[in-house]
Amino acid sequence: MNSERGEADPPPLLDTFFEQDTLTGTRAETQRVAGENGLISTRLVDFVMAVNECLVNVVTHAGGRGRLRLWRDGERLLCEIRDFGPGIPASYLEDTGLPAPSQVGGRGIWLIRRLTDGAAFATGPAGTTVHMVMKTTG
Repeated sequence: MNSERGEADPPPLLDTFFEQDTLTGTRAETQRVAGENGLISTRLVDFVMAVNECLVNVVTHAGGRGRLRLWRDGERLLCEIRDFGPGIPASYLEDTGLPAPSQVGGRGIWLIRRLTDGAAFATGPAGTTVHMVMKTTG
């Protein structure tokens, strides 16, 4: 329910579960839907790259499967990715710097934050939800 206007949220443009075997299809479908809903050029590439980083993190670190939902809200595209893993350690979310070149991994969250217009992480022992926002103009 959209509490500001007292209206029900619109149905998602895309609502799908994913795992290792469906990553390519999920990424392609995300790109198609985002392109049809106002993202173009480098904004589309950046958004799809951020979504892909999140999908790969879920498959690699959070139980191997998750759910992706995508909505349009005016001139913003909203993406929610949920997993069923053990949660992200707080130190990973608190550290906003680029990991050292010698560090293996650790760039997914950093990229998600920089490639989108906004990213929020809610995490705990029952899983993590990542919300990403991308303006369709700008």
